[in-house]
Amino acid sequence: MRLRSLLTVATAAVVAVPGLAALDTADAAPTRGVEDMVVVAVLDSGMSPYHLDYRASEMPQAKTASKADDLPLSKAPHTWVEGFPSTTSFASYGATRLTLDTEPTARMDALQQEDADAWDELQTSEVGKPLHYTWFPGTKVIGAVSFSDTKPLVYGTGGGEHGQGTSSVSVGNRFGSCPECLLVFLQTPDAASYEAGIQWAQKQPWIDAISVSLGINASGVVRDRIYEGSDVQLARQAVERGQTAFFSGGNGLENAFVAPQSTLLNSQNGPDWAVTVGAIDPSGNNFSGNGKPTEIASLGLGYPSSYTSTTISNGGDFSGTSNATPVIAGTYARALWKARTALAGASRVQSKGVIAKGPKLACGAARRGCELGDGVLTQPELLERLYKGATPTDKGTTPLAVAGLGSIGAPHVADERFASEGHGVYWARERGEDKWQQEFDDRLWGVLRGVKAAPERPAGEVEWFRVESYCRQEYWGRWKLGAFRDANSTPLPAADPDYPTRSALLETCPSRSNDG
Repeated sequence: MRLRSLLTVATAAVVAVPGLAALDTADAAPTRGVEDMVVVAVLDSGMSPYHLDYRASEMPQAKTASKADDLPLSKAPHTWVEGFPSTTSFASYGATRLTLDTEPTARMDALQQEDADAWDELQTSEVGKPLHYTWFPGTKVIGAVSFSDTKPLVYGTGGGEHGQGTSSVSVGNRFGSCPECLLVFLQTPDAASYEAGIQWAQKQPWIDAISVSLGINASGVVRDRIYEGSDVQLARQAVERGQTAFFSGGNGLENAFVAPQSTLLNSQNGPDWAVTVGAIDPSGNNFSGNGKPTEIASLGLGYPSSYTSTTISNGGDFSGTSNATPVIAGTYARALWKARTALAGASRVQSKGVIAKGPKLACGAARRGCELGDGVLTQPELLERLYKGATPTDKGTTPLAVAGLGSIGAPHVADERFASEGHGVYWARERGEDKWQQEFDDRLWGVLRGVKAAPERPAGEVEWFRVESYCRQEYWGRWKLGAFRDANSTPLPAADPDYPTRSALLETCPSRSNDG
Protein backbone atom coordinates (compact mmCIF):
# COMPACT_ATOMS: atom_id res chain seq x y z
CA MET A 1 0.00 0.00 0.00
CA ARG A 2 1.07 3.58 -0.65
CA LEU A 3 -1.29 5.53 1.54
CA ARG A 4 0.93 8.60 1.91
CA SER A 5 0.95 9.21 -1.84
CA LEU A 6 -2.79 8.52 -2.01
CA LEU A 7 -3.49 11.22 0.54
CA THR A 8 -1.39 13.88 -1.14
CA VAL A 9 -1.99 13.33 -4.84
CA ALA A 10 -5.29 13.87 -6.62
CA THR A 11 -5.60 10.78 -8.76
CA ALA A 12 -7.42 9.75 -11.89
CA ALA A 13 -11.06 10.33 -11.10
CA VAL A 14 -13.75 9.57 -13.60
CA VAL A 15 -16.96 11.56 -13.60
CA ALA A 16 -19.86 11.74 -15.98
CA VAL A 17 -20.61 13.96 -18.92
CA PRO A 18 -24.24 14.97 -19.48
CA GLY A 19 -26.42 13.29 -22.03
CA LEU A 20 -26.78 9.79 -23.37
CA ALA A 21 -26.49 8.64 -26.96
CA ALA A 22 -29.41 6.67 -28.37
CA LEU A 23 -27.31 3.51 -28.34
CA ASP A 24 -26.85 3.83 -24.59
CA THR A 25 -30.52 4.30 -23.71
CA ALA A 26 -31.89 1.41 -25.75
CA ASP A 27 -33.53 -1.26 -23.62
CA ALA A 28 -31.45 -4.36 -23.19
CA ALA A 29 -33.15 -7.74 -23.47
CA PRO A 30 -32.22 -9.92 -20.49
CA THR A 31 -29.62 -12.58 -21.24
CA ARG A 32 -28.03 -15.26 -19.09
CA GLY A 33 -25.04 -12.94 -18.88
CA VAL A 34 -27.10 -10.17 -17.33
CA GLU A 35 -29.01 -12.56 -15.08
CA ASP A 36 -25.81 -14.06 -13.65
CA MET A 37 -23.29 -11.20 -13.73
CA VAL A 38 -21.16 -10.20 -10.73
CA VAL A 39 -20.10 -6.62 -10.03
CA VAL A 40 -17.04 -5.69 -7.97
CA ALA A 41 -16.47 -2.17 -6.65
CA VAL A 42 -12.85 -1.09 -6.18
CA LEU A 43 -12.07 1.98 -4.06
CA ASP A 44 -8.73 3.51 -4.94
CA SER A 45 -6.74 6.29 -6.58
CA GLY A 46 -7.44 5.88 -10.29
CA MET A 47 -7.19 3.48 -13.22
CA SER A 48 -7.03 3.46 -17.01
CA PRO A 49 -9.96 1.95 -18.92
CA TYR A 50 -7.78 1.85 -22.06
CA HIS A 51 -6.00 -1.29 -20.89
CA LEU A 52 -7.01 -4.62 -22.42
CA ASP A 53 -7.57 -5.86 -18.88
CA TYR A 54 -10.88 -3.97 -19.00
CA ARG A 55 -11.85 -4.43 -22.66
CA ALA A 56 -15.31 -5.92 -23.16
CA SER A 57 -14.15 -7.92 -26.18
CA GLU A 58 -11.42 -9.56 -24.07
CA MET A 59 -13.75 -10.90 -21.37
CA PRO A 60 -14.06 -14.71 -21.25
CA GLN A 61 -17.79 -14.45 -22.03
CA ALA A 62 -17.05 -12.57 -25.26
CA LYS A 63 -14.67 -15.26 -26.45
CA THR A 64 -17.18 -18.12 -26.38
CA ALA A 65 -19.22 -19.17 -29.40
CA SER A 66 -22.46 -18.68 -27.48
CA LYS A 67 -24.05 -15.25 -27.27
CA ALA A 68 -26.23 -16.21 -24.32
CA ASP A 69 -23.70 -15.05 -21.75
CA ASP A 70 -22.72 -11.82 -23.51
CA LEU A 71 -23.22 -8.53 -21.72
CA PRO A 72 -24.64 -5.31 -23.26
CA LEU A 73 -21.59 -3.24 -22.38
CA SER A 74 -22.35 -0.57 -24.98
CA LYS A 75 -25.61 0.30 -23.23
CA ALA A 76 -26.30 2.50 -20.21
CA PRO A 77 -26.18 0.42 -17.02
CA HIS A 78 -29.55 1.67 -15.76
CA THR A 79 -31.20 -0.11 -18.71
CA TRP A 80 -29.96 -3.58 -17.78
CA VAL A 81 -28.53 -3.67 -14.24
CA GLU A 82 -31.32 -4.63 -11.87
CA GLY A 83 -31.30 -2.53 -8.70
CA PHE A 84 -29.37 0.32 -10.29
CA PRO A 85 -30.25 3.69 -8.73
CA SER A 86 -32.43 6.28 -10.45
CA THR A 87 -30.44 8.37 -12.89
CA THR A 88 -32.01 11.46 -11.34
CA SER A 89 -30.00 10.77 -8.18
CA PHE A 90 -26.84 11.85 -9.99
CA ALA A 91 -25.69 15.38 -10.79
CA SER A 92 -24.86 14.07 -14.27
CA TYR A 93 -25.05 10.66 -15.85
CA GLY A 94 -23.65 9.59 -19.19
CA ALA A 95 -21.09 7.70 -21.20
CA THR A 96 -17.48 8.70 -21.78
CA ARG A 97 -16.44 7.38 -25.18
CA LEU A 98 -12.76 6.62 -25.56
CA THR A 99 -10.46 5.53 -28.37
CA LEU A 100 -10.14 1.81 -27.66
CA ASP A 101 -7.13 0.74 -29.70
CA THR A 102 -6.53 -2.97 -30.26
CA GLU A 103 -2.83 -2.80 -31.09
CA PRO A 104 -1.05 -4.28 -28.03
CA THR A 105 1.76 -1.74 -28.19
CA ALA A 106 -0.58 1.27 -28.27
CA ARG A 107 0.45 3.70 -25.52
CA MET A 108 -2.20 4.76 -23.05
CA ASP A 109 -0.78 8.29 -22.68
CA ALA A 110 -1.11 8.82 -26.44
CA LEU A 111 -4.69 7.57 -26.39
CA GLN A 112 -5.49 9.86 -23.48
CA GLN A 113 -4.10 12.80 -25.44
CA GLU A 114 -6.20 11.82 -28.42
CA ASP A 115 -9.25 11.82 -26.15
CA ALA A 116 -8.28 15.03 -24.34
CA ASP A 117 -11.63 16.68 -24.98
CA ALA A 118 -13.53 13.78 -23.39
CA TRP A 119 -11.26 13.81 -20.32
CA ASP A 120 -11.49 17.59 -20.01
CA GLU A 121 -15.28 17.36 -19.79
CA LEU A 122 -15.14 15.14 -16.71
CA GLN A 123 -16.37 17.04 -13.70
CA THR A 124 -15.41 17.04 -10.04
CA SER A 125 -17.70 15.94 -7.25
CA GLU A 126 -18.15 17.24 -3.74
CA VAL A 127 -18.63 15.00 -0.73
CA GLY A 128 -22.24 15.14 0.42
CA LYS A 129 -23.62 16.37 -2.92
CA PRO A 130 -25.11 14.49 -5.90
CA LEU A 131 -22.43 12.58 -7.77
CA HIS A 132 -21.33 12.54 -11.37
CA TYR A 133 -21.57 9.04 -12.84
CA THR A 134 -19.99 7.79 -16.03
CA TRP A 135 -19.16 4.52 -17.71
CA PHE A 136 -16.96 3.56 -20.64
CA PRO A 137 -18.74 1.80 -23.52
CA GLY A 138 -16.76 -1.11 -24.89
CA THR A 139 -15.21 -1.87 -21.50
CA LYS A 140 -16.21 -3.78 -18.39
CA VAL A 141 -16.09 -0.51 -16.40
CA ILE A 142 -19.85 -0.05 -16.00
CA GLY A 143 -19.43 2.66 -13.40
CA ALA A 144 -16.85 5.24 -12.43
CA VAL A 145 -17.49 7.84 -9.76
CA SER A 146 -15.25 10.43 -8.19
CA PHE A 147 -15.90 11.21 -4.55
CA SER A 148 -13.23 13.91 -4.51
CA ASP A 149 -13.71 17.66 -5.04
CA THR A 150 -10.24 17.86 -6.58
CA LYS A 151 -9.86 18.04 -10.36
CA PRO A 152 -8.92 14.48 -11.35
CA LEU A 153 -5.55 13.56 -12.79
CA VAL A 154 -5.46 11.29 -15.80
CA TYR A 155 -3.74 7.98 -15.15
CA GLY A 156 0.01 8.14 -15.68
CA THR A 157 0.51 11.82 -14.87
CA GLY A 158 1.39 11.28 -11.23
CA GLY A 159 -1.53 9.29 -9.90
CA GLY A 160 -3.76 6.31 -10.53
CA GLU A 161 -1.16 3.56 -10.73
CA HIS A 162 -2.18 2.03 -7.39
CA GLY A 163 -5.80 1.76 -8.48
CA GLN A 164 -4.70 0.26 -11.78
CA GLY A 165 -3.03 -2.49 -9.79
CA THR A 166 -5.99 -3.22 -7.52
CA SER A 167 -8.49 -3.15 -10.40
CA SER A 168 -6.43 -5.40 -12.66
CA VAL A 169 -5.76 -8.18 -10.13
CA SER A 170 -9.42 -8.32 -9.10
CA VAL A 171 -11.37 -8.16 -12.38
CA GLY A 172 -8.75 -7.76 -15.11
CA ASN A 173 -9.14 -9.98 -18.15
CA ARG A 174 -5.42 -10.82 -18.20
CA PHE A 175 -4.42 -10.58 -14.56
CA GLY A 176 -7.65 -10.70 -12.54
CA SER A 177 -8.87 -13.47 -10.28
CA CYS A 178 -12.35 -12.82 -11.72
CA PRO A 179 -11.95 -11.92 -15.41
CA GLU A 180 -15.67 -12.64 -15.85
CA CYS A 181 -16.64 -9.87 -13.42
CA LEU A 182 -17.58 -6.24 -14.04
CA LEU A 183 -16.00 -3.20 -12.41
CA VAL A 184 -17.35 -0.12 -10.66
CA PHE A 185 -14.42 2.16 -9.86
CA LEU A 186 -14.77 4.62 -6.99
CA GLN A 187 -12.07 7.28 -6.80
CA THR A 188 -11.42 8.02 -3.13
CA PRO A 189 -8.04 9.70 -2.44
CA ASP A 190 -8.63 10.82 1.16
CA ALA A 191 -10.54 9.94 4.32
CA ALA A 192 -13.63 12.05 3.57
CA SER A 193 -14.01 10.76 0.01
CA TYR A 194 -13.29 7.22 1.18
CA GLU A 195 -16.11 7.26 3.70
CA ALA A 196 -18.52 8.77 1.17
CA GLY A 197 -17.50 6.21 -1.44
CA ILE A 198 -17.81 3.10 0.67
CA GLN A 199 -21.10 4.20 2.22
CA TRP A 200 -22.53 4.77 -1.25
CA ALA A 201 -21.31 1.34 -2.39
CA GLN A 202 -22.72 -0.39 0.70
CA LYS A 203 -26.18 0.92 -0.19
CA GLN A 204 -26.07 -0.59 -3.70
CA PRO A 205 -27.56 -4.12 -3.83
CA TRP A 206 -26.31 -4.52 -7.41
CA ILE A 207 -22.68 -4.35 -6.22
CA ASP A 208 -21.72 -7.84 -5.03
CA ALA A 209 -18.26 -7.30 -3.58
CA ILE A 210 -16.15 -4.33 -2.47
CA SER A 211 -12.36 -4.29 -2.45
CA VAL A 212 -10.51 -1.66 -0.41
CA SER A 213 -6.73 -1.41 -0.40
CA LEU A 214 -6.61 2.00 1.24
CA GLY A 215 -5.85 2.53 4.91
CA ILE A 216 -7.12 5.41 7.00
CA ASN A 217 -5.48 6.62 10.23
CA ALA A 218 -7.08 8.82 12.88
CA SER A 219 -4.08 11.16 12.97
CA GLY A 220 -3.61 11.25 9.22
CA VAL A 221 0.14 11.13 9.85
CA VAL A 222 1.24 8.01 11.71
CA ARG A 223 0.58 4.76 9.85
CA ASP A 224 -0.94 2.99 12.84
CA ARG A 225 -4.32 2.20 11.21
CA ILE A 226 -6.15 3.23 14.41
CA TYR A 227 -9.42 4.62 13.10
CA GLU A 228 -13.11 4.63 14.03
CA GLY A 229 -14.69 6.87 11.40
CA SER A 230 -16.61 4.21 9.48
CA ASP A 231 -20.35 3.59 9.62
CA VAL A 232 -20.03 0.09 11.04
CA GLN A 233 -23.78 -0.46 11.27
CA LEU A 234 -24.31 0.35 7.58
CA ALA A 235 -21.47 -2.05 6.78
CA ARG A 236 -23.11 -4.78 8.83
CA GLN A 237 -26.47 -4.24 7.14
CA ALA A 238 -24.82 -4.51 3.71
CA VAL A 239 -23.20 -7.83 4.62
CA GLU A 240 -26.43 -9.19 6.06
CA ARG A 241 -28.14 -8.23 2.80
CA GLY A 242 -25.53 -10.24 0.87
CA GLN A 243 -22.68 -7.91 -0.06
CA THR A 244 -19.11 -8.74 0.99
CA ALA A 245 -16.38 -6.17 1.71
CA PHE A 246 -12.67 -7.04 1.67
CA PHE A 247 -10.15 -4.77 3.41
CA SER A 248 -6.37 -4.85 3.31
CA GLY A 249 -4.78 -5.70 6.63
CA GLY A 250 -2.00 -3.19 6.05
CA ASN A 251 1.74 -3.60 5.77
CA GLY A 252 2.63 -2.73 9.32
CA LEU A 253 3.57 0.43 11.15
CA GLU A 254 4.71 3.15 8.76
CA ASN A 255 4.01 0.73 5.89
CA ALA A 256 7.47 -0.78 6.50
CA PHE A 257 6.40 -4.47 6.39
CA VAL A 258 8.27 -5.20 9.65
CA ALA A 259 6.31 -4.27 12.79
CA PRO A 260 2.60 -5.20 12.60
CA GLN A 261 -0.29 -3.09 13.77
CA SER A 262 -3.58 -4.38 15.18
CA THR A 263 -6.49 -4.61 12.77
CA LEU A 264 -8.92 -4.80 15.68
CA LEU A 265 -8.69 -1.07 16.35
CA ASN A 266 -9.81 -0.05 12.86
CA SER A 267 -13.46 0.40 11.96
CA GLN A 268 -12.77 -0.91 8.44
CA ASN A 269 -10.97 -4.11 9.46
CA GLY A 270 -12.10 -4.65 13.03
CA PRO A 271 -15.83 -5.52 12.87
CA ASP A 272 -16.68 -9.19 12.68
CA TRP A 273 -18.59 -8.68 9.44
CA ALA A 274 -15.52 -7.37 7.57
CA VAL A 275 -13.03 -9.60 5.72
CA THR A 276 -9.46 -8.56 6.50
CA VAL A 277 -6.75 -9.80 4.13
CA GLY A 278 -3.08 -10.48 4.85
CA ALA A 279 -0.11 -11.22 2.59
CA ILE A 280 2.64 -13.76 2.05
CA ASP A 281 5.74 -13.82 -0.13
CA PRO A 282 6.10 -16.11 -3.20
CA SER A 283 8.02 -18.65 -1.10
CA GLY A 284 5.08 -19.06 1.27
CA ASN A 285 6.46 -17.04 4.17
CA ASN A 286 4.15 -14.73 6.10
CA PHE A 287 5.20 -11.08 6.30
CA SER A 288 6.15 -10.03 9.80
CA GLY A 289 4.62 -6.62 9.15
CA ASN A 290 1.21 -7.89 8.18
CA GLY A 291 -1.65 -6.21 10.04
CA LYS A 292 -3.00 -8.80 12.48
CA PRO A 293 -5.34 -10.56 12.92
CA THR A 294 -6.61 -11.39 9.43
CA GLU A 295 -9.14 -13.83 7.98
CA ILE A 296 -7.38 -14.90 4.78
CA ALA A 297 -4.34 -14.05 2.65
CA SER A 298 -2.82 -13.96 -0.82
CA LEU A 299 0.40 -12.80 -2.45
CA GLY A 300 2.01 -9.59 -1.24
CA LEU A 301 5.07 -9.55 -3.48
CA GLY A 302 5.75 -9.82 -7.19
CA TYR A 303 2.19 -10.52 -8.36
CA PRO A 304 1.50 -10.08 -12.12
CA SER A 305 -0.76 -7.09 -12.86
CA SER A 306 -1.22 -4.07 -15.11
CA TYR A 307 0.23 -1.88 -12.36
CA THR A 308 2.48 0.85 -13.88
CA SER A 309 1.42 -0.20 -17.37
CA THR A 310 2.32 2.15 -20.23
CA THR A 311 0.74 0.30 -23.14
CA ILE A 312 -2.70 -1.26 -23.32
CA SER A 313 -1.21 -4.71 -22.79
CA ASN A 314 1.78 -4.48 -20.46
CA GLY A 315 2.14 -4.05 -16.72
CA GLY A 316 4.31 -4.72 -13.72
CA ASP A 317 4.41 -6.64 -10.46
CA PHE A 318 2.08 -5.52 -7.67
CA SER A 319 2.70 -6.06 -3.96
CA GLY A 320 1.56 -5.68 -0.36
CA THR A 321 -1.81 -6.34 1.16
CA SER A 322 -2.94 -3.87 -1.51
CA ASN A 323 -2.50 -6.74 -3.97
CA ALA A 324 -3.65 -9.57 -1.75
CA THR A 325 -7.02 -7.95 -0.99
CA PRO A 326 -8.37 -7.54 -4.55
CA VAL A 327 -7.02 -10.98 -5.45
CA ILE A 328 -9.14 -12.49 -2.68
CA ALA A 329 -12.12 -10.28 -3.54
CA GLY A 330 -11.93 -11.49 -7.14
CA THR A 331 -11.62 -15.13 -6.06
CA TYR A 332 -14.80 -14.81 -4.00
CA ALA A 333 -16.56 -12.98 -6.85
CA ARG A 334 -15.60 -15.61 -9.41
CA ALA A 335 -17.02 -18.38 -7.24
CA LEU A 336 -20.24 -16.37 -7.01
CA TRP A 337 -20.32 -15.91 -10.78
CA LYS A 338 -19.81 -19.66 -11.29
CA ALA A 339 -22.62 -20.41 -8.83
CA ARG A 340 -25.02 -18.06 -10.59
CA THR A 341 -24.24 -19.53 -14.00
CA ALA A 342 -24.70 -23.07 -12.65
CA LEU A 343 -28.15 -22.25 -11.29
CA ALA A 344 -30.67 -22.12 -14.14
CA GLY A 345 -32.71 -19.00 -14.84
CA ALA A 346 -32.32 -15.56 -13.32
CA SER A 347 -29.94 -16.42 -10.50
CA ARG A 348 -28.72 -12.97 -9.53
CA VAL A 349 -30.01 -11.79 -6.16
CA GLN A 350 -28.87 -10.01 -3.01
CA SER A 351 -31.52 -10.13 -0.33
CA LYS A 352 -31.53 -11.32 3.29
CA GLY A 353 -28.18 -13.00 2.75
CA VAL A 354 -29.15 -14.91 -0.39
CA ILE A 355 -26.71 -14.19 -3.26
CA ALA A 356 -27.66 -16.82 -5.87
CA LYS A 357 -30.76 -18.91 -6.46
CA GLY A 358 -32.30 -21.32 -8.92
CA PRO A 359 -33.56 -24.88 -9.25
CA LYS A 360 -31.89 -27.46 -7.03
CA LEU A 361 -28.66 -28.95 -8.36
CA ALA A 362 -27.50 -32.51 -7.89
CA CYS A 363 -24.39 -32.41 -5.71
CA GLY A 364 -21.40 -34.52 -6.68
CA ALA A 365 -20.54 -37.73 -4.90
CA ALA A 366 -17.69 -36.13 -2.97
CA ARG A 367 -20.07 -33.87 -0.99
CA ARG A 368 -23.71 -34.91 -1.19
CA GLY A 369 -24.68 -31.94 0.97
CA CYS A 370 -22.98 -29.27 -1.14
CA GLU A 371 -24.02 -25.62 -0.82
CA LEU A 372 -25.76 -25.51 -4.21
CA GLY A 373 -27.83 -28.63 -3.61
CA ASP A 374 -30.85 -26.69 -2.35
CA GLY A 375 -30.69 -24.13 -5.17
CA VAL A 376 -29.89 -21.30 -2.76
CA LEU A 377 -26.44 -19.91 -1.98
CA THR A 378 -26.02 -17.48 0.90
CA GLN A 379 -23.22 -15.05 1.63
CA PRO A 380 -22.18 -16.89 4.83
CA GLU A 381 -22.06 -20.19 2.92
CA LEU A 382 -19.81 -18.83 0.18
CA LEU A 383 -17.56 -16.98 2.60
CA GLU A 384 -17.11 -20.06 4.77
CA ARG A 385 -16.26 -22.12 1.71
CA LEU A 386 -13.73 -19.44 0.64
CA TYR A 387 -12.12 -19.59 4.06
CA LYS A 388 -12.06 -23.36 4.29
CA GLY A 389 -10.61 -23.71 0.81
CA ALA A 390 -7.59 -21.53 1.61
CA THR A 391 -4.27 -23.34 1.95
CA PRO A 392 -2.39 -22.95 5.26
CA THR A 393 1.30 -22.24 4.68
CA ASP A 394 4.02 -24.42 6.17
CA LYS A 395 6.90 -21.96 6.02
CA GLY A 396 7.54 -19.16 8.51
CA THR A 397 7.66 -15.41 8.94
CA THR A 398 9.96 -12.99 7.12
CA PRO A 399 10.36 -9.21 6.83
CA LEU A 400 10.03 -7.72 3.35
CA ALA A 401 13.78 -7.12 3.21
CA VAL A 402 14.39 -10.83 2.70
CA ALA A 403 11.02 -11.85 1.28
CA GLY A 404 11.15 -14.29 -1.58
CA LEU A 405 14.49 -15.86 -0.65
CA GLY A 406 12.74 -18.99 0.53
CA SER A 407 15.22 -20.32 3.04
CA ILE A 408 15.23 -17.11 5.09
CA GLY A 409 12.43 -16.71 7.55
CA ALA A 410 11.86 -17.75 11.12
CA PRO A 411 9.58 -20.80 11.54
CA HIS A 412 6.08 -20.15 12.75
CA VAL A 413 5.81 -19.93 16.50
CA ALA A 414 2.90 -22.04 17.76
CA ASP A 415 -0.36 -20.51 16.44
CA GLU A 416 0.96 -17.18 15.13
CA ARG A 417 0.17 -18.22 11.55
CA PHE A 418 -3.57 -17.87 12.20
CA ALA A 419 -3.13 -14.20 13.09
CA SER A 420 -0.94 -13.46 10.09
CA GLU A 421 -2.69 -15.28 7.24
CA GLY A 422 -6.03 -16.25 8.73
CA HIS A 423 -7.43 -19.50 7.39
CA GLY A 424 -4.76 -19.67 4.71
CA VAL A 425 -3.77 -18.53 1.24
CA TYR A 426 -4.98 -18.43 -2.35
CA TRP A 427 -2.08 -18.17 -4.81
CA ALA A 428 -4.41 -17.36 -7.74
CA ARG A 429 -2.47 -16.32 -10.86
CA GLU A 430 0.96 -15.98 -9.25
CA ARG A 431 1.91 -19.53 -10.29
CA GLY A 432 0.45 -19.43 -13.79
CA GLU A 433 -2.85 -20.06 -15.54
CA ASP A 434 -3.08 -23.83 -15.09
CA LYS A 435 -2.30 -23.83 -11.37
CA TRP A 436 -4.70 -20.91 -10.84
CA GLN A 437 -7.55 -22.87 -12.42
CA GLN A 438 -6.61 -26.03 -10.54
CA GLU A 439 -6.52 -24.27 -7.19
CA PHE A 440 -9.88 -22.60 -7.86
CA ASP A 441 -11.54 -25.85 -8.97
CA ASP A 442 -10.00 -28.18 -6.39
CA ARG A 443 -10.32 -25.99 -3.31
CA LEU A 444 -13.35 -23.77 -3.95
CA TRP A 445 -15.65 -24.27 -6.92
CA GLY A 446 -15.48 -28.06 -7.08
CA VAL A 447 -16.22 -28.23 -3.35
CA LEU A 448 -19.23 -25.93 -3.71
CA ARG A 449 -20.59 -28.27 -6.39
CA GLY A 450 -19.80 -31.38 -4.40
CA VAL A 451 -17.47 -32.90 -6.99
CA LYS A 452 -14.42 -32.31 -4.78
CA ALA A 453 -14.01 -33.20 -1.13
CA ALA A 454 -13.55 -30.32 1.28
CA PRO A 455 -9.86 -29.81 2.12
CA GLU A 456 -8.75 -30.91 5.56
CA ARG A 457 -8.39 -28.08 8.03
CA PRO A 458 -5.64 -27.62 10.61
CA ALA A 459 -6.08 -28.42 14.28
CA GLY A 460 -7.16 -25.49 16.40
CA GLU A 461 -8.60 -23.45 13.53
CA VAL A 462 -12.21 -23.47 14.74
CA GLU A 463 -11.28 -22.43 18.26
CA TRP A 464 -8.85 -19.76 17.08
CA PHE A 465 -11.37 -17.97 14.92
CA ARG A 466 -14.06 -18.33 17.53
CA VAL A 467 -11.85 -16.31 19.88
CA GLU A 468 -11.04 -13.79 17.16
CA SER A 469 -14.74 -13.40 16.35
CA TYR A 470 -15.55 -12.86 20.02
CA CYS A 471 -12.81 -10.26 20.35
CA ARG A 472 -13.95 -8.36 17.25
CA GLN A 473 -17.47 -8.30 18.61
CA GLU A 474 -16.25 -6.99 21.96
CA TYR A 475 -14.81 -3.99 20.15
CA TRP A 476 -17.47 -3.36 17.49
CA GLY A 477 -20.71 -5.04 18.52
CA ARG A 478 -22.35 -8.45 18.64
CA TRP A 479 -23.12 -10.28 15.43
CA LYS A 480 -25.37 -13.28 14.99
CA LEU A 481 -23.43 -14.59 11.97
CA GLY A 482 -19.96 -14.61 13.51
CA ALA A 483 -17.87 -17.64 14.42
CA PHE A 484 -18.76 -16.73 18.00
CA ARG A 485 -22.51 -16.71 18.66
CA ASP A 486 -22.88 -17.15 22.41
CA ALA A 487 -21.20 -18.90 25.32
CA ASN A 488 -23.47 -21.94 25.08
CA SER A 489 -23.51 -22.76 21.36
CA THR A 490 -19.96 -21.59 20.63
CA PRO A 491 -18.04 -21.78 23.92
CA LEU A 492 -14.66 -20.08 24.09
CA PRO A 493 -11.61 -22.29 24.70
CA ALA A 494 -9.54 -21.90 27.82
CA ALA A 495 -6.05 -20.46 27.81
CA ASP A 496 -3.62 -23.00 26.37
CA PRO A 497 0.20 -22.77 26.22
CA ASP A 498 0.10 -24.54 22.86
CA TYR A 499 -1.94 -21.59 21.50
CA PRO A 500 -0.23 -18.55 23.03
CA THR A 501 -1.40 -16.08 20.36
CA ARG A 502 -5.01 -17.13 20.79
CA SER A 503 -4.69 -16.99 24.56
CA ALA A 504 -3.14 -13.51 24.45
CA LEU A 505 -5.87 -12.30 22.10
CA LEU A 506 -8.59 -13.45 24.45
CA GLU A 507 -6.83 -11.98 27.48
CA THR A 508 -6.40 -8.54 25.90
CA CYS A 509 -9.91 -8.17 24.46
CA PRO A 510 -11.97 -5.49 26.20
CA SER A 511 -14.26 -7.04 28.77
CA ARG A 512 -17.50 -5.39 27.91
CA SER A 513 -20.77 -6.24 26.22
CA ASN A 514 -21.84 -4.46 23.04
CA ASP A 515 -25.27 -5.01 21.62
CA GLY A 516 -24.22 -3.38 18.32
